[in-house]
Amino acid sequence: MNILENKRKNFCLLLVLIFWSLNSTSHAVTDSPGFKIFIWPYQTDVLTDYDVYRDLGLSGFQIDRGAGQHQRIRLSIEKDFPYYAGHVADKGYLYLKNNHKDRITGKNSLLERPFSLGDPKVIKQIKAHILKNISDLKNGNVIAYALDDEISLGTFVNPSDVDVSSVSLEWFRKWLKEEYITIEALNRQWDTDFKSFSGVFPQGFEQVRKNLSNKRFSGWNLSPWMDFRQFMDFQFSTVLSELVEYANTIDPVTPVGFVGGQAPSAWGGYDYGRLTRAVQWMEAYDIHGTNEILRSFWRDPKRLKMRTFFSSNNVKIDSWFLWYNLLHGVQAVIAWPEGWFETIDGKRQPSDHIQSLKKIFKTVQGEISNSIVNRNSLFSADPIGIYYSHPSVQAGWAMDALVHGKTWPKRLSSIDNENQSSGVLRKVWCKTLEDLGFQYDFINYLDVKESKINLNQQFKLIILPKTICLSQKEADVFRQFVENGGVLVADYVCGIFDGHGRWRKTGLLDDMFGIQRKDTAGYLNGKGITEINAERYKAPFNERFSYYNGAFEYKRMVIFERGTKKRDNQMRKNNNGPDVVIKNNYKKGSTYYLNLSPIKYWGSQNRFSGFGENWRMMISTILESAGLKPRVSVLAADGSKMMESLFWQNGETIYLGIIKNPSDNFEQINGEPTKITLSFNKEVLLKNLRSKREFQRKKVFEDIFSPWEGNLYEVNFQDANN
Repeated sequence: MNILENKRKNFCLLLVLIFWSLNSTSHAVTDSPGFKIFIWPYQTDVLTDYDVYRDLGLSGFQIDRGAGQHQRIRLSIEKDFPYYAGHVADKGYLYLKNNHKDRITGKNSLLERPFSLGDPKVIKQIKAHILKNISDLKNGNVIAYALDDEISLGTFVNPSDVDVSSVSLEWFRKWLKEEYITIEALNRQWDTDFKSFSGVFPQGFEQVRKNLSNKRFSGWNLSPWMDFRQFMDFQFSTVLSELVEYANTIDPVTPVGFVGGQAPSAWGGYDYGRLTRAVQWMEAYDIHGTNEILRSFWRDPKRLKMRTFFSSNNVKIDSWFLWYNLLHGVQAVIAWPEGWFETIDGKRQPSDHIQSLKKIFKTVQGEISNSIVNRNSLFSADPIGIYYSHPSVQAGWAMDALVHGKTWPKRLSSIDNENQSSGVLRKVWCKTLEDLGFQYDFINYLDVKESKINLNQQFKLIILPKTICLSQKEADVFRQFVENGGVLVADYVCGIFDGHGRWRKTGLLDDMFGIQRKDTAGYLNGKGITEINAERYKAPFNERFSYYNGAFEYKRMVIFERGTKKRDNQMRKNNNGPDVVIKNNYKKGSTYYLNLSPIKYWGSQNRFSGFGENWRMMISTILESAGLKPRVSVLAADGSKMMESLFWQNGETIYLGIIKNPSDNFEQINGEPTKITLSFNKEVLLKNLRSKREFQRKKVFEDIFSPWEGNLYEVNFQDANN
């Protein structure tokens, strides 16, 4: 499978995607208005429990694999009860099982992947399963095909340096030749002396880690490892594209994707910039902002997004979960029904805690959801962008992993999900903007590198969160954005590596930010560069910051770069320390280099303390400098916080959703109904779509809000005379 062939396949896939998005007979949930709840066949079966499903108000079910499932397929047609299909590519290829999984787990060396995705024989086997399953499934009331569940190059996003099988290495070397053109260019980048591309061999993280252990940050070169990881992400997404294309030839009107999506990571193939181009729908665990990344990257054309719903046995928290996902544009949830049903006196019935959700199920799937879960309703973000740089995710993981030493292979997904610095920081920026009354779109780094987006046309302000790696092309695009009047904000270590993970003497945008760096001064307290120390993952959140003690601080926030100053040397009062919140006017625009880490904001005890107030005030001032004001501010009369406002638009009609927005503390979800005040920046007409209450035109409104539910309004911003 050579590179030119892959380009041809990707072009064919593009044609299929265009056909799929335009075909009016598509079975996709986005064609059918309204939020949906599908049930997974665990401890239950649609053939025996269909009547119970209908009584609860569930929308559909799952068929596993598909071949020979004629009885369930007929039921879906006769009862008009749709299903999505799981494991149509079978299980064991995209998701490794048993001894295959064990062979690549916990190892610190470069490894061959069982069922190498670079092997045409493996792809042929997978396609045989797809053909067998979809040939039957397409005859029923099917809304989507999932290739497999929790797919990965390795296992979840656990560290696993695959794949150095001969077929994969051959593909890697061809990919490198397209990237570097000459072997001399690759050797300069990698600090190697290969004679030709045919002899190139990547470095695993263990080899890179040993090379870095005695070097200052300014001596880092991650290229031999990061290039390999970027290629494996490319391989993973390319194979998924090929499988999606093949499935579309069997059933061209039903979207193909996968379920169990992991967090963005250096491992597992989880580069969301690539994955969102490869598949047509996804169910992803909302870890490190994946739902908002998918919503942004799949804004137009709108794609199907699902979440898995695990009942907490707390009615209010379960209700909040469903409302939260509905208002955030998730079209459906997959219910994991462990303990949901029981047999009493020979009769199947819901358990008590599920029966108590019946009214909620029917409400969130009722008419109220049609305004948002509608193919013509698009999310209405403020002109604020958050940059998604996957090379920076990889370099950030390497910074985090230093604290583990040679035990880094034990940094499993369960640890990384709570302690990946770049991921937690991404969530912090989301919560910060939401707390200030704003919404945003993520920006795909590939769109920037490939000139597929006009930043000034879409954004007034762009945030670069821990964007360690920047290519020359990306830097040029951001420079043009500022030159044309945009506001660019970076927090720390911005652009100090190139796109392959090699240190630069001068950051590509340092002149535009108006800063100068001194790497010898160090970072944090001068003893390390890891923010969240995952060796302490069992400790409370605030006790995992090993290198904060002794660091410079500004308004309770740690200063990351000890040697960064303004270029004009105009220091703040503490002229022995680094500078912070460095503003620089540049051509028609301006920049802000914060040199601060707000990562502790994720903890509720910090978010709603003086720390959080200082941080929000700082960012609010920057947003105001860009001419940005929230369209609405929402306050609860009982003093509870975490209120989020979300706007959707369908033609000329604008909708506003209000929902509680916790980070790691759900106590306030269990509160009592309270009054809320909605303050708009101009007079509007307002209608509560749940209570049907209509308000007269004004700027400030009072209404009732239940913390475990959402409010949904229709808003008319037009002038009174229109």
